[in-house]
Amino acid sequence: MARMGAEVRRQDFIEATVKVIAQYGVANATTRRIAAEAKSPLASLHYTFHTKDELFYAVYESLISTPQQAVAHVTPGATAEKTVAELLRQVANWFITHPDLAIAQSELFAWTLRNNPAMATRIYSYAGLATEQAIERVIGSRLDKAALTKVSRLLINLLDGLLISWSAHRNIERLNAETDTACHALELLVTSIESTPETAPSSAKSSTDA
Repeated sequence: MARMGAEVRRQDFIEATVKVIAQYGVANATTRRIAAEAKSPLASLHYTFHTKDELFYAVYESLISTPQQAVAHVTPGATAEKTVAELLRQVANWFITHPDLAIAQSELFAWTLRNNPAMATRIYSYAGLATEQAIERVIGSRLDKAALTKVSRLLINLLDGLLISWSAHRNIERLNAETDTACHALELLVTSIESTPETAPSSAKSSTDA
């Protein structure tokens, strides 16, 4: 029971941090404000997260798990490219319906780049791995490791662009059009990878060597 209480308290602080960052920005997301938002004593926050960086990384881990959550809403298509494009669409839609999370993710990563580059690198690596796992869950082993990395990186870049653009214009029709374009770009990459013939093993001999 104590463990469950600690896990609930930890999640409460993460959710409170997202709300405070979305409202005040990362620079003004003080531990006092976060504790107040979580309706918890400040000492409890410091006990759960020993440093602010530790808290911010936990927030990012929570946000990065979004691709895995979106998988549940993806209907596998007849082709890998259609399925991966639908994954991008579902992740984008999830963030749009949770605007605080979209704002918090963008602001937190920008702040981390300026103030803790090492953590930013760690966050990006974690995001790439989570996205690769999400893609594998919806298309299986149709792509090798190198191709999976290419596709996941493009998906992340396209998603970031969509969220930043939407945060600026807040026009849902424009967002839908931009999402269609982004999904098409992702489809083209997957199609080009699948249509590229595999390189023959170096040990194989050509007919002219026979």
